[in-house]
Amino acid sequence: MNVAALRGMANDNLKGIVETAGRVVAGAVGTAAGIAAGAASAAAGAASALVGKVPTPKIDAANEELYWREHFASEPYFDSSFSFEDYLPAWRVGWEGRARHPGRKFEDVEQDLKAEFHWNRGESRLLWDQAREAARAAFERLI
Repeated sequence: MNVAALRGMANDNLKGIVETAGRVVAGAVGTAAGIAAGAASAAAGAASALVGKVPTPKIDAANEELYWREHFASEPYFDSSFSFEDYLPAWRVGWEGRARHPGRKFEDVEQDLKAEFHWNRGESRLLWDQAREAARAAFERLI
């Protein structure tokens, strides 16, 4: 093989290496640009999804229980034939419902809260009709 042929092969190999490197760099740049565009789109989508939404309030169950322990006897619906422990499941359903349904009205979620109360009332002697106003008070309580 002569020198001209070897130079031609070397040039072809070099040309192939440069083209391959160019494609790799272009692919990497394209991938990075795609990732950046996707992240920007996701952020914009998340921001637009939050427009007009009420942020989910943080609920501290221990503070809620303490509040009701200190105030339950002065509530207008309180019936002294029932104990704090009878009312606690209703208040819990209310404050947990407030966290799960921010910005919603009690009436809009009452059926869900009623079902949750019946599932989670434990030893409470209250039925929903007796617990309803306690659940509403905890649901609507402003912190």
